[in-house]
Amino acid sequence: MASQPPLEIDAQYADGLIPSRGQLPQEPEPANYVVIDVTHYSTTVLELFAAGAECVHVPEERGDEFAFRKDHPDAKIGGGSTDDYTPTEGYDFFNSPSYVHEVDVEGRPTAITSTNGGAAVTDLRKRGGDDVDVYIGATANAAAVADHLRGDDKPTVPVAAGSELKPSPEDTVGAVLVRRYLDGNPPSEAELAAYQEIIEAGKLAKCVDKADIRVRDLLEYSKRIDVHTAVPKLEGQRLVDVAGDEEERNAPSA
Repeated sequence: MASQPPLEIDAQYADGLIPSRGQLPQEPEPANYVVIDVTHYSTTVLELFAAGAECVHVPEERGDEFAFRKDHPDAKIGGGSTDDYTPTEGYDFFNSPSYVHEVDVEGRPTAITSTNGGAAVTDLRKRGGDDVDVYIGATANAAAVADHLRGDDKPTVPVAAGSELKPSPEDTVGAVLVRRYLDGNPPSEAELAAYQEIIEAGKLAKCVDKADIRVRDLLEYSKRIDVHTAVPKLEGQRLVDVAGDEEERNAPSA
């Protein structure tokens, strides 16, 4: 028997996520909030960790990265991009999961924000209290985030950052994946392929006349599912990889 269309299967998860940054509560309830901005902030953060970055500082505003680098001279900082997809003056990289591999970040602190995912992280940091924890999720690490947070006393709330305060299909897919893994209902291979088709359909129009690097970001990196094990968590203003910490917490006492 053919499986149900993914949107029918996923209707049960619609109430368990925040569909866009524009719908973040002004006073977030105690929870683990997983910010999902597949194109491109979350995916860029994951690639920075994959390339060996020590941490990812999340500036409150674009331009604050320079003050961070002044305090941390070995840091590499990300900002905007030029029309030909190179970093704007003074920056080492921009919000592109493929471009960050052109920069040596091994063992270095990094810094970058964005108008969607990065801003959502800052919104939650400023609005939340001590009982609000912020993580970075994406299609690329959905299973890893779910594994880390499964069994935590606080509820987990996926935040599909969206674009211009509105929902976007790839972030919704990422949020649904996190919920499904948390609930012990992993998608089948056919469903994963359907999710990838949803992402591609939503991005094809944006690829017209784009440079190869942006097409690669949109149609290759955004469609990667469960290829990363990093679990970035916000500590202060820094994202650090806490993957494996749940094993330490759950290990029997000596």
